Amino acid sequence: MRDLIQELVAHYGDLRRQLTRDLRDPHYAADIAQSSFERVYVHALGLRSGKKAETLPDAGIESPRALLFRVARNLCIDDARKRKTAQDWTRQQMAVQHSVPSSETLAAQRQILKRVVEALEGLPPRRREVFILFRAHGYTRAEISEQLNITEMAVAKHMVRATLDCSRVLAQLRSELIEDHALGSAMDFDHSTLTDDAS
Repeated sequence: MRDLIQELVAHYGDLRRQLTRDLRDPHYAADIAQSSFERVYVHALGLRSGKKAETLPDAGIESPRALLFRVARNLCIDDARKRKTAQDWTRQQMAVQHSVPSSETLAAQRQILKRVVEALEGLPPRRREVFILFRAHGYTRAEISEQLNITEMAVAKHMVRATLDCSRVLAQLRSELIEDHALGSAMDFDHSTLTDDAS
């Protein structure tokens, strides 16, 4: 038994250097090397007392160095699997958290929607109609011109004025939400859709 311990100790430095090269983390390499040494030692004790080792092959230790390196390799593989599982779980949880808006975000979004509806209702009827056809239904200026029987120049003017009106409402709302500390991500969803270039 003493010979086995001496041989394990003799190879411990080689194992740690190899793990440090492979893992590029001396602290992690030291942990794996230590765990490998402990497992091989416990396995050897089990063989000596006639007990069956549960985690290592049920055979005599012919090459302590080979066994030490094999155990270290298996520990690295197991640990890598655990880390990947943990990373996958963390990514899934973050995705769920980001997909479920907070109550503050929902309240801010409801406030934005209410103010946008009020802004649209406050527009002159023709301007509102042009704006909705363009933004909500995706009509081109030519299609709006034909449907409403007005010139494309008139469509463009209505779009510019409606966009400015809505931009003013959203700018006011943005400053109110910032003051209330409820901005969060709520403003990310619609400001650009209302203020894109209407041309």
